[in-house]
Amino acid sequence: MTSNYDYRGNKRKKEHGLLVSIRKDILSFCKKENMEKDTFAHTIGLASWGSLENKLKRTKDDTDITITELLHIQELTKSHAPLKYMCEMFGFVMTSTETDEETTVEELNSLSDKAQMESNESWAEIKKASADGKFTVEEKEAMKKEAMEALEAKQKELNAIERIVPVDIEEYEE
Repeated sequence: MTSNYDYRGNKRKKEHGLLVSIRKDILSFCKKENMEKDTFAHTIGLASWGSLENKLKRTKDDTDITITELLHIQELTKSHAPLKYMCEMFGFVMTSTETDEETTVEELNSLSDKAQMESNESWAEIKKASADGKFTVEEKEAMKKEAMEALEAKQKELNAIERIVPVDIEEYEE
């Protein structure tokens, strides 16, 4: 017995900003590497650029980009803009922890200054937007953008603190 329920209407709409981000990375990569778009599509296992392009069109709801294809694209392009976009969609901050380098005093001071400036910009945006006692859609987006930049700066600062190799006080005094 089969159900008469049409489940296809339950499918989430494609995220336009994410598709734009992926497409932009691919086109930048192809231009930088002097690679044909069809060659790029073949590299990730697709028949042609047209196949990939259809997956990147918001209006083509019968073809989605797969997780495997997205990962392959990110590995090739070395860009994590699509992943960053997804993090921001869900209110997360993305920073890299891919370094083994010890944090220097100068680096931490610079990151700390940047984090404070970003925090001040976020504070100023909130104060400006709340001056009339209500928030517009544009004000909300501007506050969100500034707060996200402040969070990213603080996360970079925290990652740098994690990479500090403390000195041994006894060895240092000798």
